[in-house]
Amino acid sequence: MNRNHHYRPAIYFLLAFAITWINGYMLVAQSHQGDKSLINLMLAYMGPFIAALIMMYLFADKAFRADFKRRIFDLRLINKKYLPFVIFFLPVAMIISILISIALGQPVDQLRFSEAFKVFDGEVILSMIILVLVPVLEELGWRGYGVDSLASKFNLFGTSLIFGVLWAVWHLPVFFIEGSYQASLWAQSPIFAMNFFVGVIPLALIMNFLYYKNRRSITLLALFHVLVNYSSELFEANQVSKVIFTLVLTAVAALILLRNRSFFFKERMNLSYIEDVPTVGELPGLDQAVS
Repeated sequence: MNRNHHYRPAIYFLLAFAITWINGYMLVAQSHQGDKSLINLMLAYMGPFIAALIMMYLFADKAFRADFKRRIFDLRLINKKYLPFVIFFLPVAMIISILISIALGQPVDQLRFSEAFKVFDGEVILSMIILVLVPVLEELGWRGYGVDSLASKFNLFGTSLIFGVLWAVWHLPVFFIEGSYQASLWAQSPIFAMNFFVGVIPLALIMNFLYYKNRRSITLLALFHVLVNYSSELFEANQVSKVIFTLVLTAVAALILLRNRSFFFKERMNLSYIEDVPTVGELPGLDQAVS
């Protein structure tokens, strides 16, 4: 039997923000004393996932949790026609952005591969771990519960805008952590810091489009999110190129929106699940999800 979960987006996002911000601002204080606790760091990044687990075990049934696991492990949920876009779009978009900036007079050496990852200054191994692990942990929360909770109340366009703003603001503590990439943006220019926040909005729209076109596969979105992080670190792109990258993302998001207007503006996404544990072919809403 098909069932719909009663989502509670307000409680979920309050929990996700509380867990992340409490630990995030503890990291801010620690960083100004020349130290960072790995426990606080991981708890901060795990905020969305921990909040999702709390919601699932307090307010959801076993079938809902089984559906969550299936969306992680069942690769058959992925529509293969989207894989080339998922794998190649972000690196290609970054190269295009760099080429445009070079045409505008920026340095040619931006096309060199990065010598080191810059999530935290002087901490290469930690930076590499964060670039891979953090997107996965985020998606287990955002796509495991958060985005669907908004989609239960709004159409996909409204869901994407609201989530994009929330996701951008969720990152706020890291801008005050000494040695973080985001803190360096403020030091260079407030424009570059604002570009980080603005760029999250079209990215959220693109990611939610992929999510619902691929039967709500959390794995596909985790892969795409990892590539988001690595594409921004792969080359020696300066901040002018990253502003252009935001414009490229916005143009692609607008094109996706225009070509899929009915998908974005229909009343709701289908978020139903089957009460007994189904096979993939029995999953509800597949036709609606890939139409």
